[in-house]
Amino acid sequence: MARRQSRVLALRVLFAMEVGRHSLEDTLRQELSDEPQAFADYAREICLGVERQRERIDGLIAQLSRGWSLPRLAAVDRCLLRMAAYELLEQPGIPSNAIVSEAVELASIYSTEEAPRFVNGLLARMAAELGRPLSERGAEAPEEADGDDGTEH
Repeated sequence: MARRQSRVLALRVLFAMEVGRHSLEDTLRQELSDEPQAFADYAREICLGVERQRERIDGLIAQLSRGWSLPRLAAVDRCLLRMAAYELLEQPGIPSNAIVSEAVELASIYSTEEAPRFVNGLLARMAAELGRPLSERGAEAPEEADGDDGTEH
């Protein structure tokens, strides 16, 4: 539960940066100042990691998004994909299924109706590309894992 709360906070920070065009440090300070330290620490780690790996992460998203340029993606979806990409790249101790499932869950709460399927398909392709494919148990339907998400995202 602590990781989920941290991911929600990280999403809030990354989204605020994305739409507000504020610096990472200012946004971290503003968004996390009143949050419990246990949640804020991992949220900060995610945000700093996304920023540190931004070029690589955005390159992966652009490569795997099949016809969708990064600017065309909804801001919240870009933030979710960046967070999950960071965890897939830099957090080998967290199962890839957990990372993808959490991103899909957050997409279902904070984005459009089509977003969870799009996020799932793209992250499943990314996990495979990074050598962290999703296991059969806990993965979504095969057509979604293949990235045939069929969305008009």
